[in-house]
Amino acid sequence: MIKIENPILKGFNPDPCICKGNGKYYIATSTFEWFPGVQIYESSDLVNWELKCVPLNNIEYLDLKGIQDSAGIWAPALSFYEDNFYLVYTIAKQIDGYFKDVYNYVITSKSIEGPWSKPVFINGSGFDPSMYHEDGKHYVINPQWDPRPLEGHNKFNGLILQEFDFEKGMVGESKIVFPGSGTGGSEGPHIIKKDDYYYIIAAEGGTGRHHSICVARAKSIWGPYEVSPYHPLITAWVKDTILKKSGHGNFVETDDGEWYMTHLCARYLNNKDVCVLGRETALQKLEWIDGWPRMIQGNNTPALEVEAPKCAKEKQEKSTVYETNFNIDMDMVKEGWMSLRTPFDRKVKLTNNGLIIKGGDSLTSLHDQSLIARKWESFKLSSETCVQFNPYHYSQMAGLTCYYNTKVWHFLYVGYDEKAKKRIINILTNDNLSFNEPLKGNYIYVENSIKNIYLKAKVEQENLQFYYACDDKEYKAIEPVLDASILSDEYAAGWAYTGAVCGITAIDAFNKDTSAMFNWFKQIKE
Repeated sequence: MIKIENPILKGFNPDPCICKGNGKYYIATSTFEWFPGVQIYESSDLVNWELKCVPLNNIEYLDLKGIQDSAGIWAPALSFYEDNFYLVYTIAKQIDGYFKDVYNYVITSKSIEGPWSKPVFINGSGFDPSMYHEDGKHYVINPQWDPRPLEGHNKFNGLILQEFDFEKGMVGESKIVFPGSGTGGSEGPHIIKKDDYYYIIAAEGGTGRHHSICVARAKSIWGPYEVSPYHPLITAWVKDTILKKSGHGNFVETDDGEWYMTHLCARYLNNKDVCVLGRETALQKLEWIDGWPRMIQGNNTPALEVEAPKCAKEKQEKSTVYETNFNIDMDMVKEGWMSLRTPFDRKVKLTNNGLIIKGGDSLTSLHDQSLIARKWESFKLSSETCVQFNPYHYSQMAGLTCYYNTKVWHFLYVGYDEKAKKRIINILTNDNLSFNEPLKGNYIYVENSIKNIYLKAKVEQENLQFYYACDDKEYKAIEPVLDASILSDEYAAGWAYTGAVCGITAIDAFNKDTSAMFNWFKQIKE
């Protein structure tokens, strides 16, 4: 029997939304402050998944400059209706305090790979909207956010439903159709129809340890909705499981009438209850009992292995090694690279000799960083690169970073010591805006004759070791071993919804006139 092994999308892949269209299955996940926006994965059997496209790739419609950590693109909702794909998403501009300044949009396409339409504004009443289609009409459901600080006002003030027209916008009045189950924090809602009932599938409990999914049904799309007797459908709180934080998902039916639910989850380090990989994507198989969905295992605890659908093929083993020589013909997006807040072409140039990164803002900036990165997908991995860089000021740096957000990162870089008038290799760490140089001024000096500098990061659970080499010499470890566990949802101060990445960057806080050349990049996961 073929099994689905969870998580199916490892590393920073939260808020999954699954749909079936044109004979394939697709899952869309949140990308937050990373550009381009919304990663969409494709499968023919729910077992084997590949990154297919990242549709929000036009800065004219998606400007993330200045977006705070973990704001940006939230909870995409992907659907397929009458030969069209619909992608609904939130751009969260401000998420602190009582207010949530959000803008909800929809784009459409005949093909999952585009071209996608220009964004059409939906509303700003709350985040995580989705769209339900029936009889030529479109309905939008989302949590209604209440910013009033007075007692008695619920921040998550019910799930509201309203008809939407692509020419007229929102039509008629919005109505609170479901106040939630009582768990609190109803968000990420989806509507499906099965037999005689409409079903609301919503995340509840907040996207932490108490996360869950609630199901409610009604004879009319406008309600009243009753909560499932099997509530919650899924949670990792009742019984211990490796797949923590399980919640936020939706359903899909196969051609053979089998039902599956996608949901987000998170895995802790062995010795610390923190998630460096961020929230990931998993699948569970469902059955229907008296018109209510329930996981096939008969409880609400997510399973690590799930029976695959009848159409499933054997799992195709993916390579554990990613290696590229940067060149002018490569597709950075399809190879899984992400750019922080700005498009690749704003600070990065591919040549036949390598990748040129123009010196930009520091790693604490929300604006013009020159950082491109790849997700951590394993608790044990290594990343390495070769850089050519000739700074002339101590505010110019280029190198390799293990990064979570602007508040927590470790940075191995080539810089400049104005006293010795030489290049140096150094480490800078950021522990919730407490900065430290572990080498304490005992820099590794680089002779002027050296052209190629090799940098490497090796991660195993909570341990991070940096290495360096010059001109094809063997790598040498740079002490001390650093704490990788700070690069996690739980440790990072403030909102932290993403996941750890390893990237290459160039910084120029002096004249903005330097660039670094990166020849290649290699990542191995175990």
